[in-house]
Amino acid sequence: MSVLETPRILFSGEIDWDPIVTNNYDDFYNELDSETIFPTVAERVKAFRQEAIAAVRPPKINWNPHGTHRSNFYNTEISGADLGGGVVNTDAFVGSPANFRGMLVDLEPYGAFTSQLFFDALSFGIEGGCRIVAPRSSRFSARYINFSRYLGKDKFRAGVASVVWQSSFAKETLTIDAFNSDVLQKLREALKADDVAGLTVQWNTYRTIYFNDPSYTQDNLKPPEQLIADLNGGGFQPNPARSRVVGVIGLWRRNEPANEPGDRTLLVSGNNSVSTAHARVTGSSLTLDLSNSISETGTDLQKQDLGALNVVAVPSSGNPVTLGTLTYPQYDKQAYLATSGIVTIPLTADGAKLATEGALQLRDSQGNVLLEETDLRAVPLVQNLYLDEGQTGMAVFQVYNRGVPAGEGISVTIAVMSADGSTILTSFALTTAADGTVSFPVPGLQGSITAYVAIPGPNPQLPADGINPPVNTYMYVRVLAADSTLAALPPTWDNVYRHVLSNWKAMAPCMDNWLDLESEQQVRAYGSLIRKLTSPSAFENFRYMPVTRDLTAGARTLLYNFLGEVPEQSRAAALAPDTAKAPEGVNFAKLSRNHRS
Repeated sequence: MSVLETPRILFSGEIDWDPIVTNNYDDFYNELDSETIFPTVAERVKAFRQEAIAAVRPPKINWNPHGTHRSNFYNTEISGADLGGGVVNTDAFVGSPANFRGMLVDLEPYGAFTSQLFFDALSFGIEGGCRIVAPRSSRFSARYINFSRYLGKDKFRAGVASVVWQSSFAKETLTIDAFNSDVLQKLREALKADDVAGLTVQWNTYRTIYFNDPSYTQDNLKPPEQLIADLNGGGFQPNPARSRVVGVIGLWRRNEPANEPGDRTLLVSGNNSVSTAHARVTGSSLTLDLSNSISETGTDLQKQDLGALNVVAVPSSGNPVTLGTLTYPQYDKQAYLATSGIVTIPLTADGAKLATEGALQLRDSQGNVLLEETDLRAVPLVQNLYLDEGQTGMAVFQVYNRGVPAGEGISVTIAVMSADGSTILTSFALTTAADGTVSFPVPGLQGSITAYVAIPGPNPQLPADGINPPVNTYMYVRVLAADSTLAALPPTWDNVYRHVLSNWKAMAPCMDNWLDLESEQQVRAYGSLIRKLTSPSAFENFRYMPVTRDLTAGARTLLYNFLGEVPEQSRAAALAPDTAKAPEGVNFAKLSRNHRS
């Protein structure tokens, strides 16, 4: 990935997470039918909300029943720039704010592998000054989730983990006002090259804190009594979590993945706490992205001291050669914040040749291999795909060989897995086309969630123990049930509220701040806005409704019939024809009702 080239821009700060998490539990929500599970009482919306509040206490810890799904950068700014001679903090762009606002949504609400951020644009800097404005080309998706990142005792839920988030932005859509910023001038000039498609923005989130209390841990599940009292007291009581973030802005070259790292990949070797890294050899240097790799040891976020780390090239014949050594001050907390975890090792001409031709490893001072390069990676073009029942989508994986698009004839095994990613349902083998891709249809037979893991190479190691995000590349497909019985209902207020709007009102109390979904008068008055926000063409937008992206075609038809308008055709234009054939020997009909293991 070209964020490992220069020029690149670094930023750091914090991000908040405010998702509704009530739909994470199968006694509150059915992720296959996309339906709220109501209590069997007369005032079922009120009763559901009360049960969601009661579940804030252990053992469930439903930590944010009044969430909004919004995520925002705060205290986040440009921290440095690298034009090729190392990081500097004197550029005019340094200190400028980083601005991001998105909606955090899980395709598979029960699990941990499918988080994504829907947004309209992000920007760095301010209007009238040095700035980058980047309208969305595609959403951010969580990749390389490292569940071993935080080693301190004070951890809870995602507090143990770090995540790589990446999206890329077509250069035709960008606004770059450089003024007297050297790095912005260089970046704008570099974008003129034919092989540059735009900019990539990547960030790493880590050290998540819940209840605004760093001492809240998995071993100390004390009931958050003040939050419970506030929730029961009425009104709107969001309870966002927050994380640290470091990030980088760099060039997005053509044939590079848009939404996850695609350069040379070093995977974890054996049982150690160092996680996946990516590397690029450019001229007389080797650049390593360790932003997701080295653990923090406690609340002060000091990095684990692994001693001297040797970057090694292993030639096809002969002995391993040490290319360079990283001492602890080169990857400690201060270095991490200064460089966003990106380190550069100068190379001699011979070293650059060895690094280009040999397999890369990261070793400790005793010679133990911590990370080692894997040649082949199969990266999905779309990480999270939504379909309506009756549609057929197309899954496409691009195979990379040492960070470069591969060619024809490479075997790729596809493991079809359960929604929670724990169980292999079946597998099949494909062979790359001339452009290094494999593709296969994914039919929307009925409401379901399915994971697809791609393993390239002649001796595939299937994920028998479940998806391992730092190792496996994967995509998820969610098929939203047709709900044809809802589409056929008379479009009365009683039917619309009971079968569509009450689901939203129960699950998302935050909606009360903008629209009373229980009021027929308000719903009719804002009918045109509701149609706009629920349109399939608005699916990628920040304000799409419902934010959880689980509105079925039947529910939309009933709603639009009530509002007096026929719904648009669903996302069919972006999907492959229904005539696409399944891979030989695969019966998707038997797999489509993909209940969890």
